[in-house]
Amino acid sequence: MTSTPHELHSSLDLDEVSLHWTEAGAGRPIVLLHGLNDSHRTWRDIWPLLPGRRVLMLDLPGHGMSSRPDAPYTLDWNATQVARWMEQLDLRDADVVGHSYGGGVAQWLLLKCRSRIRRLGLLASVGLGREVYPWLRLASVPLLVERFGQPCMGRIAGFFMARATTIDAETEIALLASYLRRPGSARAFSRTVRDVIGLRGQTRNIFDRIDDIAELPAMRLFWGTRDTIVPISQGAAIGRLLENCELVRFENHGHFVHWEDPEGFAHALRAFLDASDVPAARLRHPRRARPRLAA
Repeated sequence: MTSTPHELHSSLDLDEVSLHWTEAGAGRPIVLLHGLNDSHRTWRDIWPLLPGRRVLMLDLPGHGMSSRPDAPYTLDWNATQVARWMEQLDLRDADVVGHSYGGGVAQWLLLKCRSRIRRLGLLASVGLGREVYPWLRLASVPLLVERFGQPCMGRIAGFFMARATTIDAETEIALLASYLRRPGSARAFSRTVRDVIGLRGQTRNIFDRIDDIAELPAMRLFWGTRDTIVPISQGAAIGRLLENCELVRFENHGHFVHWEDPEGFAHALRAFLDASDVPAARLRHPRRARPRLAA
């Protein structure tokens, strides 16, 4: 365990995978989960804006400084590893915030360790509809990226990041590229994508398992109106399907709202997390009636 002037870097061996995270501050825990091909660094401008919190920024399996084992990397497997990590750290009454694929993991955590989660924030989350960036559909072709993609992983990251944000993030993209050059990154990326995306779009949806969650937590959605990776229309659809689940819009921002407007996002997130009484989300439909999301 080593430290920087502001963040503490830690790792935990779970046998199946070794997970790395950074944390800062003290107080109620908040777990921040990054998206596909990203890392804990994605929250670099957010955690200083969350005073009075123990902020834990995890590198998901196969990402950042976490290990890259020969594993399935399904959404269920990833969520299982994160749940095991939360249990090992004995995180209780924690708030969980997930961006993009991390939002999908955050939703699946409700199936793994619901009792540990107080509130759930989803930023441009997958797992709420079908539509997704076309190039990610191509990446789901079996074995294409896994067998031939490792030498190109840095360029792949630059390609997607440059199209997903409205700001110049050259330095951060270069750092991400250095993480993605680590052996096993292409395998992790390919298997992760194949489990949640097909040629017709996203294939995983939390509403397929909604009956397995006894009670949803308080939830809030955050989305950029110019998101080209996961369109805001999916957030709007979920907002109509769930009571007490507000959609916070960020005008003229893309998929990386927390990069483009960190102050605005942190302010909206704190308003949700710090409110004294936020009712739990719940389906507007009977549980026997599964909502059908538009493609």
